[in-house]
Amino acid sequence: MTALLPEPGGTHRERLLAAMADAFRAGGFQGTTVADVVGRARTSRRTFYQHFEDRERSYLALFDLITGRVHEIIGEAATGEGPWTERVDRTLAAYFGVLVAEPELTRSYMQEMPAMVAGGAAHVRAGNERAARQLVRMAAEAGEHDPSVRPLSFEAALVVVGGLRELVMWALDEGRDLGELHAVAGDLLRRITSA
Repeated sequence: MTALLPEPGGTHRERLLAAMADAFRAGGFQGTTVADVVGRARTSRRTFYQHFEDRERSYLALFDLITGRVHEIIGEAATGEGPWTERVDRTLAAYFGVLVAEPELTRSYMQEMPAMVAGGAAHVRAGNERAARQLVRMAAEAGEHDPSVRPLSFEAALVVVGGLRELVMWALDEGRDLGELHAVAGDLLRRITSA
């Protein structure tokens, strides 16, 4: 799978972002301090504060980077030839592949970010809206080649994205395999886009 984060040996900022991801995997946002991050990155606190205003801003920067990469990965999977059902399956495989590869970061983003970080809920909402617009475009492109694919409104796509987010959080809380959600999500998307 394509890497979501820069290699730890890059610039100071890249090393700090990789170290933050490692720290959040181990202890989540609540269990991570600036000292944890700089220790893992082998940098100084001064270097940290040259790049980030505080721990919360570093957290938001990390997830801006990750969500940007996730949208790129999903966009790459969604494009190309093939029937709508294949495109849906490729897109969902890419999405759930990322979640399965990074369950701790997924949990932190979905559960900790909106509740514990100032501006976190707005970040999550913006990410959901971006994903909904991506889904609208994907259905519209498919409909140009296949009249049996019904377009999605932004509002309907936002319901799908929000519902998938809730489904993922439920699966994480229940200790379920996130890969199992692929079939459910695919069935839902096919049903609501079938003319």
